[in-house]
Amino acid sequence: ALERLKAAGNSLFVVEHDLETMRRADWLIDVGPAAGEHGGQVLYSGPPAGLAKIEASQTREYLFAERRASNPPQRQPQGWLKLEGVTRNNLKGLDVDFPLGCFTAVTGISGSGKSSLVSQALLELVGSGLGSRLDSDEEPSLEDDAPQTSGGRIGAGLEHIRRLVQVDQKPIGRTPRSNLATYTGLFDNVRKLFAATAAAKKHGYDAGQFSFNVAKGRCPHCEGEGFVSVELLFMPSVYAPCPTCHGARYNPETLAIEWQGLSIAQVLGLTVEQAVEVFAEQPGVLRSLQVLRDIGLGYLRLGQPATELSGGEAQRIKLATELQRNARGATLYVLDEPTTGLHPRDVDRLLSQLNHLVDTGHTVVVVEHEMRVVAQSDWVIDIGPGAGDLGGKVVASGTPQTVAKSKKSRTAAFLARELA
Repeated sequence: ALERLKAAGNSLFVVEHDLETMRRADWLIDVGPAAGEHGGQVLYSGPPAGLAKIEASQTREYLFAERRASNPPQRQPQGWLKLEGVTRNNLKGLDVDFPLGCFTAVTGISGSGKSSLVSQALLELVGSGLGSRLDSDEEPSLEDDAPQTSGGRIGAGLEHIRRLVQVDQKPIGRTPRSNLATYTGLFDNVRKLFAATAAAKKHGYDAGQFSFNVAKGRCPHCEGEGFVSVELLFMPSVYAPCPTCHGARYNPETLAIEWQGLSIAQVLGLTVEQAVEVFAEQPGVLRSLQVLRDIGLGYLRLGQPATELSGGEAQRIKLATELQRNARGATLYVLDEPTTGLHPRDVDRLLSQLNHLVDTGHTVVVVEHEMRVVAQSDWVIDIGPGAGDLGGKVVASGTPQTVAKSKKSRTAAFLARELA
């Protein structure tokens, strides 16, 4: 479709992470070299082949196959979670088995029923079986479709699951008040450090003084948000820096207290990478920071408002929050297209963390289109063969090598190419 648009005399500008799309472009503009403050430079602009000479480019390593992921040894299932009679959307009485203690990729063309199976049926059945309810941030709308007839049951395997966690790309907050530091919980330990200083004790300040959600320490004008909402007629409201604290969030008395020469506002202004050095002797804070850095978010500022984060960043923050927790029994992690919006380098980092979860005894199920991820999974469940009423069936199931040989699967040819 894009080629036809170009052939008709149009110009196409595409922001893209897919390597095959890059190879078929007439012109590439590579921006980097890294993320956040370490990016923002045009490294290359020209025909795709020319990018091979740009050593600073992280895209080059993947586009020209200099960096190829090694397929790890596949894990053996530690049991099976069996869903029976699943009915939802185009799934009609479907039976499907998910291996426990493995990394499973659910594949299929768009509209085949993957999300209906994983993000709806699997979550609802397991959540109901565990007695937990997955809350949705979405308000019901009059434009929503009528509730779908749903059915199904868990035939076996639920006894091996203790927790259910959905890691999606929904925002971690809808206002600037929510940020990386508060969501991951590391800010609680930071506030305790400030409250333990001699200056804070002298004034009788406790940890609550350093919370921008509590009246006693925050800026009274913006109420700790650092921004004020500006109402615009007929248009969405916008946020502007607070004219009183200029984005610092706190009142002058609180900002006067320093830890290691830094005010609480200056700590929130640190990037994750900078904070790793500052809090090197504070294990309670350092653990969270190291996980965030390892998952590729070292460029984010601790106090960066949730409204400025992309869906991919929000998802990785949620994953990092899980990774820093001590294991609390076998957990089922469910992710729907986690690589959406991620550069191949970030995909590798994400895979590393997901595999770490499986290696520590948990189960990971992802809905995925990225064949690099599917090829490195332990088990593949391919849904299809077509979309809508032509889909909704398990076309192939097994190791990536097994599914790649399927004659009925539309995924097989692409998976085989990645495994070659």
